[in-house]
Amino acid sequence: MKKILFLGLLSFLLAAVWQLPLSYAKPHIEKLASGEVKLGQVSGTLWQGTAKNLTLKNIPLGQLDWQIQPLKSLLALSLKSDFQLSGDEIKVTGNVAISANKKIILNNTDFEIDALFINALQNKAKLSGEIQGKLKYAEIHNKNLPIIDGVIDWKEGALKSPIKLPAGNYNAVITPESDDLKIKLTSTDAPAELNGDIKLKKDWKYNSNVIVKATDKGLNSMLKFTGKQQADGSFAFKNSGDLSPFITK
Repeated sequence: MKKILFLGLLSFLLAAVWQLPLSYAKPHIEKLASGEVKLGQVSGTLWQGTAKNLTLKNIPLGQLDWQIQPLKSLLALSLKSDFQLSGDEIKVTGNVAISANKKIILNNTDFEIDALFINALQNKAKLSGEIQGKLKYAEIHNKNLPIIDGVIDWKEGALKSPIKLPAGNYNAVITPESDDLKIKLTSTDAPAELNGDIKLKKDWKYNSNVIVKATDKGLNSMLKFTGKQQADGSFAFKNSGDLSPFITK
């Protein structure tokens, strides 16, 4: 009987929390996020709500709609929700789980990102085209190497600077291998024919084994200074490096 009463009380409290108007919860959510997340105008409840002007670290993302899955959240001991993010330059739809230690897990998540959004995040390169992808599974936790199983396509992808690269279609298939990631690269109808893979290790060190054959004269001239030319005119990039200074700083 005590167990039934406890479960009944727990269910009542959870229902009360989930039905809390989002306008009341908004300042607490933003405080928990240390000011890095701003929800903008909100409506609905914690359980099913909308934030019309979501920003992350002052980067506008658009409108976020979500619906929490109460039973699955209880069984997984983490907050699980279906969500949809809709902005001018970014669209994401899928399922997310957030654990108590702030680990983020994405399942069956589709995304479309205009290259203009990437340009706004950095000033090293100017890109164009659209980045589309599907993540069967992705696990992100602090600055650890993420676990990713998914596909990314760069449609009509081009570079305007620091070098000029005409538009083409590029594909990356990302799969987890033990604690590492394998990234398989290919291209179609592109000025640079790609074939090969990159192994990204859990310590953020990488090994690449990629063959590039350029049909664009300008790009071909540049590759002569950066890769090892093969008998068929392609260039081999077999090297290694360390990304950890860019991740952990």
